[in-house]
Amino acid sequence: MHIKNIKLSGFRNLKEQSVDLQQGVNLLLGENGQGKTNFLEAIFFLATLRSFRSTSVREVIRFGEETAEVSGLVQRDDMPVELRVQLQGAARSLWVGQKSVRVARDFLGQLRVVAFTPDDLAMIKGGPALRRKFMDRSAFLFEPQHLVNVRDFNQALRSRNRLLKEGQGGKLKKEVVDSFSQAMAVSGTKVSRSRKTAVERVGKRAESIIRELVSESSGVDISYEPGWRMIDDGSTEELMRQLNEGLENDLRRGQTCRGPQQDDFMCLLGDSSARKFASQGQQRMIAIALLLSVVEEVVEEGGERPVILLDDVSSELDAGRRELLFERVGGLGGQILVTTTDEKMVPELAVEKNGRFRVTGGTIKKQGDD
Repeated sequence: MHIKNIKLSGFRNLKEQSVDLQQGVNLLLGENGQGKTNFLEAIFFLATLRSFRSTSVREVIRFGEETAEVSGLVQRDDMPVELRVQLQGAARSLWVGQKSVRVARDFLGQLRVVAFTPDDLAMIKGGPALRRKFMDRSAFLFEPQHLVNVRDFNQALRSRNRLLKEGQGGKLKKEVVDSFSQAMAVSGTKVSRSRKTAVERVGKRAESIIRELVSESSGVDISYEPGWRMIDDGSTEELMRQLNEGLENDLRRGQTCRGPQQDDFMCLLGDSSARKFASQGQQRMIAIALLLSVVEEVVEEGGERPVILLDDVSSELDAGRRELLFERVGGLGGQILVTTTDEKMVPELAVEKNGRFRVTGGTIKKQGDD
């Protein structure tokens, strides 16, 4: 799988343009604030209908504009497919080829990407929201429907929390709360199951990579930690029971305290928490191992290689860890897009002349073009 062409209009600071990409490594060079990350975000958005930077998709529409559009020509095996997403305020329109697609589940999975960002490198040290984001992006590669389930769950969660806050004044509409609790239980059980499966699949492979990349890392263990009491693989009825059981406490706090919104995963080095006791360099290499393991797991199961997006992660690593990262990523093959402010920060990747781009003021221009 690789992207042959991307067309952009009204997305962040990027100018309206068409960019042809090569199948192997594509290096995007430019100073900070010129649009390199925005370009990778546009590709990620085309694949997932989500941003890897913000929770509101409205933020990707250029300031002062009413619409944004991203389209891409994707080569899948021997069959090219054109994908297009148009945003107009909160409204979204999707196309696969010339056919309008009404529901996200019929669009997701056409393009698969794995993004490596500075936030991803901080996910071991950072808060659980970063780790939930990683779990969701991993689960999406194995099960594209997962992001639809996450969306449905988050919508029900926001509605239930709003009712809880309103109910603190003594006017709780319990029957309405129950309806959103049921919606949360149905979609939330699916979300937690998919996250659990993703952590088990990715974690096992990552443990092997971590032992190779991180010194003194014997006894590595990565485990899923659900935000509710999952018995076996959990059930809708059990999650619903726990939501009802916690209603009085939720009402006092004005928010839902149990459920997938509290999901997390734990990484231990020996008997110690990597989040609390590993060095910053070790934490970043653990994050890299997790990201690499996602790609390797997808490839090993016979899936098409996802497109790899590396957003300025080289600047977050020392020279030795940069070399390890790019050596391993280069060995995966497939299409890779790398952003950097300094070409010297990108070792070990063979970048052909026609895969070098200069990004300036929102314009992406192939080096050598007039």
